[in-house]
Amino acid sequence: MQRACVSWLLGALIMLVASPAAADDVAWGKPVKGVQLGLAIVPNSGPLPTELELEAVARNVTSEPQQIPVQVCSTVHWTAFTQLHVRTASGRVFSYPIDELGDVADLHPHGPVNLAPGEMLRERFSLKRVVGRPTENPKDAELWNLLETPQQVELWMELVGGAGVPRRLSGHLKHRLGLPPTKAPVQAGRCVSQIAAGGSSACALLRDGTPWCWGSHPPGARGTEGDTQDKRELSPQPLRLLAGNAVELSVALDIACVRTFTGAGYCAGGNLDFSEAAYGEPGGHPVRIQRLEGAAELYGAQCARVTDGSLACWSLLGPLTSSTDGLFATRWEESTPGVAQVATGGGFTCALRRDGTLWCWGANESGQLGAGDVTPHPGPTRVSKLPLEVVSVAAGTSHACAALRDGSLWCWGRSEYGALGQGDVRSSSVPIPISGMSEVVRVAAGVDKTCAWKKDGSLWCFGELLEEEPFPALARVPVEMKELGHHVEEVVFGFRHTCARISGEGGEGNVLCWGENTEGQSGSAKPSALSSPLRVSGLKGQAVALAAGDRFTCAITTDGSAWCWGIGTEGQLGTGRKDSSARPMRVRLPCSG
Repeated sequence: MQRACVSWLLGALIMLVASPAAADDVAWGKPVKGVQLGLAIVPNSGPLPTELELEAVARNVTSEPQQIPVQVCSTVHWTAFTQLHVRTASGRVFSYPIDELGDVADLHPHGPVNLAPGEMLRERFSLKRVVGRPTENPKDAELWNLLETPQQVELWMELVGGAGVPRRLSGHLKHRLGLPPTKAPVQAGRCVSQIAAGGSSACALLRDGTPWCWGSHPPGARGTEGDTQDKRELSPQPLRLLAGNAVELSVALDIACVRTFTGAGYCAGGNLDFSEAAYGEPGGHPVRIQRLEGAAELYGAQCARVTDGSLACWSLLGPLTSSTDGLFATRWEESTPGVAQVATGGGFTCALRRDGTLWCWGANESGQLGAGDVTPHPGPTRVSKLPLEVVSVAAGTSHACAALRDGSLWCWGRSEYGALGQGDVRSSSVPIPISGMSEVVRVAAGVDKTCAWKKDGSLWCFGELLEEEPFPALARVPVEMKELGHHVEEVVFGFRHTCARISGEGGEGNVLCWGENTEGQSGSAKPSALSSPLRVSGLKGQAVALAAGDRFTCAITTDGSAWCWGIGTEGQLGTGRKDSSARPMRVRLPCSG
């Protein structure tokens, strides 16, 4: 802001206030020459440091017009704040010039500024823009580190007087940065409630509501794009800014998204960890998804169902744009009467509405949208060639499949490796029925492969199930996975391996894997591919949830601990070491003993 244009001193005492401030809840000071100055937290600005917005307010408290005289300038701000001071819980004080970071909506073409009786003028600025670039300034980086743990801070301003000399206000605005901790107690004897993996990273949600991540590029990791693994901590690290507040997490391609108990959404990792230039966020800090309120369920790292049943989506997996506005969710207006299921593939998404209609959008070079063409569709397009309502949908890298109300299974997209179950059919831009598949109630898909559950509980799979000779990797038509029996609860897909969790058995050994095993990701000590499911040994207790990255697999067991096996050269197993292992290794989490 243009300090030379100001010739009058605004003096005030900022009084102690509770935080965050509600609408028009301003900490007012004492009137000076008929003008009262206040400071407030902008209503609905987020609790994270990168979201906090402040607002300075001046009002005429007399019954006569009042004037704030300023020198005539081409453009001036109405007030003359010059410094913001932040005192952390440790007692450290950090000071920053505000300069011209105020809200441009409050610019005035010339002075003086006249205030009618009762009139208020406001100037707004965000903490993240004041602090600047933590990745380049050690002092700023130190402040961000201190603010990662939820704590109360004090904020106060300086003003420029008539002689151009800064004058510090003696009062403070107190505010608690960081989400307030939940009241839910940690369950005794439990550690991990959810686990998710994608690419070369994995994350676990602890019972206390704190996400922890690990791997080659764990979400929330600091550093720059050129950092080597030796510069990063191999052990799991928490997303401290979300400590105690997460209720759900998902991971896709090294990006983790978290839903909080307030219905907000945050994402970290992938492009976002190197996105300060594009998003104005310091690397490694969770970024809030704007325009996403009342989130009730996450679908991968791209979409969420909100409380009214509609769908909101954002894009993180593509190249960064030049926008500095951050991440914004877009509501799908046609999602009424609500969304029942969402499946995310390689650059495309399909959503099943509660009325049984299926809609897809995104990349379409192989006809994976089922629209009859191979051109991309930026918005939801109905898959119209299905004869009946859909009950389950799945998306692979470049194909999709749907189970219909009559139990039939239909697939479309690329089938170079048999992912459509149509024998030698290479691709189709419209849905085609899978011969011999009836009474299908559920479907799942991965990289060039598909699995479907029948009504009797049996699992049938087709596509690139294996990689190496003597097994040519292809099951071009559905094959029943008889080794699994009829109690398959869950199937997860890595890059070229598949794992299933079965129920109905006591003791250990309810996880079976098959496919590529070059790094032990299928649980065998022999690095050759597995043509049929193999029981994974070494898990302490039964698995209750699974997750798979490119070449590793993870599970939660009945005691609430997390275990991973497969490649670990970049920390994917969460042990703090670079060792790979075909035998499950316990992830080093603070409540895992």
